[in-house]
Amino acid sequence: MAHELWLLKASSMTNITPLIGPLSWRSNKDELGDEIGFDISFNDTKFFPKNPCDLGDIVILKNKKEITRAVLVDEDKGGRNPIRYSGFDYAFFLNKSNAIYQFNNIAADQAIKKILNDFNVPIGNIVSMPVKINKIFNDIKVSDIIKQIIEIVQQKQGQKYLMEMRQGKFFIEKQKDLIIKGSFKLFETGSPYDLTTAISNPSKRRSITEMINSIQVVGNNDKIVLEKSDSAMVKKYGKLQKVIKLDQKEKKSAEQIAKNELNALS
Repeated sequence: MAHELWLLKASSMTNITPLIGPLSWRSNKDELGDEIGFDISFNDTKFFPKNPCDLGDIVILKNKKEITRAVLVDEDKGGRNPIRYSGFDYAFFLNKSNAIYQFNNIAADQAIKKILNDFNVPIGNIVSMPVKINKIFNDIKVSDIIKQIIEIVQQKQGQKYLMEMRQGKFFIEKQKDLIIKGSFKLFETGSPYDLTTAISNPSKRRSITEMINSIQVVGNNDKIVLEKSDSAMVKKYGKLQKVIKLDQKEKKSAEQIAKNELNALS
């Protein structure tokens, strides 16, 4: 089945695939959401189909199943040329909005759900993150608030999490639970083959540019609480240090935070 683009207006859905030209979509974990771009045919002659799209409409990209959906936020018209539209999934509202939140001893997953509900972002699945959040987030981007909460959890648990939008819903899951097994078919009704059996010209890149092998933890008064290093890695590659600033209440977990950061970055 080829990709299809559907337009959602109120409760009605229209397949606009026959009207569109070039179609693109991209995803970036650092930007949180997906972007869809497409051209729709346009002409002002009498019997040419009317453009059904408008800003604020929702489009759904499908291939048997829904891949992603997006709110149209940009429209580019020029003469009788095709009209160019760009849309972002619901994470757009998190990336474009600033907010102030104060959380007092609330579980991380509950804090994130509170934010998503406030901005009417549908929730797919957010795994349990019982780490308590005691922090004021003052007038910063909403998506950055969520990222900072996840970072706090990762520091305390030593567990990696990934967040993404799927089929118009927000997910946060453990990285180790998101194993992908790729497969392909030579023809539509053929048997699936393991993708790794067909890799040609494999390449590998190694780098220490993002390595951190020493963690320095400081308190609110900028006094050093502790310093923890991976001595073998420091000896081999030189000292590459990161400073983590903790609130007074979090000092008791400084040792574990430093250990988890070293395990992740060294």
